Amino acid sequence: MNARVARQDLSYVLPQTMSHYFRDEPEIVPVEEVRPGLFERLGQALRWIAEMPKRRAVMDELNMLSDHELADIGLTRAELPRVFDPGFAAERAAQRDSARLQHGLTSAF
Repeated sequence: MNARVARQDLSYVLPQTMSHYFRDEPEIVPVEEVRPGLFERLGQALRWIAEMPKRRAVMDELNMLSDHELADIGLTRAELPRVFDPGFAAERAAQRDSARLQHGLTSAF
């Protein structure tokens, strides 16, 4: 080809044209869902069983706190069963971050 301006550069030369529609875009490749194998699931189950006494001890300590003490750490009695849920932890972190932004705080203690 003897083009003096490449197709990709045409949008910079003539910004009002539709040349940006002719850019080569990368092909969209679907990502395959990777499911955990047998040994990975077995390892997860064994870790869950091994961590059960620690979780039980934490739950016992949290249940011994009064409602006022739970409110001091930002929990309610109804939220105690969800303490070990990763989704709950992410939700609480997002709430904490948004509250910090609203109050103008930038660093955690």
